[in-house]
Amino acid sequence: MERIAIYWKWWIWKSTISCNVSASFSKLWKRVLQVWCDPKADSTKKITWWKRIPTIMEMLAKNQDYVSVDELVVKGYNNIDCIEAWWPIPWTWCAWRWISKMFEVFDDVDLLKAKYDVILFDVLWDVVCWWFASPLRLWYWEKIFIVISEEIMSMYACNNICKAVDQYKNNWIYVWWVIVNARSNTLNKEIITKFVERIWLEIIAFVPRSDVIACAEYKAKTVLEYNPNAEVLNIFDKLVQDVIGLSSENKKYPNPMSEEEFDEFFKKFEIVPNWI
Repeated sequence: MERIAIYWKWWIWKSTISCNVSASFSKLWKRVLQVWCDPKADSTKKITWWKRIPTIMEMLAKNQDYVSVDELVVKGYNNIDCIEAWWPIPWTWCAWRWISKMFEVFDDVDLLKAKYDVILFDVLWDVVCWWFASPLRLWYWEKIFIVISEEIMSMYACNNICKAVDQYKNNWIYVWWVIVNARSNTLNKEIITKFVERIWLEIIAFVPRSDVIACAEYKAKTVLEYNPNAEVLNIFDKLVQDVIGLSSENKKYPNPMSEEEFDEFFKKFEIVPNWI
């Protein structure tokens, strides 16, 4: 079984990446489960055609004693199973409480021992709330991928994720690769490549800004469903094959920068805006 976590920071459109990766896995006749670990409860909408599916929090609010696998899982496109963790209710719910409870439920129903070929965890990274890193200590996922863009705060979040991974490396936790999801097709690849090299990681895929991906989102579909002949699908298909091909020998223990090192690192690059 492939147990994968894809980490991100806000507004990197990583859920789009996750849904399209799940779709590419399903194209290989893989039994796929996608789990969303975020209060927005919107990771799987491009798999479930923008359907609002019940969250684990809502199920437990109705029945504290028992939740079955059939209740947890909602079928989506190409038989991809979907789970949403919780739906935010302001001032009443704690992220740590509900993500911990979610994994307790998974243990109760032996979900991680179910007959899946791939379980993909779509994980928001927040450098303030420690629960986003807590599953690292419990080894719920084995292969961690970080989605970044060319924006500096995206790379800042990546560096902080690597600090958490470094802290828990005694638990055999490591980052595998970085996925670049471009916000602009004029991005300076040298900067992002040098950054990734500096923290001892490698880039597994560059996903360009794509009109096809954007149009598919308007229809609440993955690219595979919206346009199965789209050229950008080749990137997701290769990404999936590369993920399958990774073994423990490919593991990467990151070498994150300190705050001061991070600030100094980017000063040596000269960026000329497009409008000049």
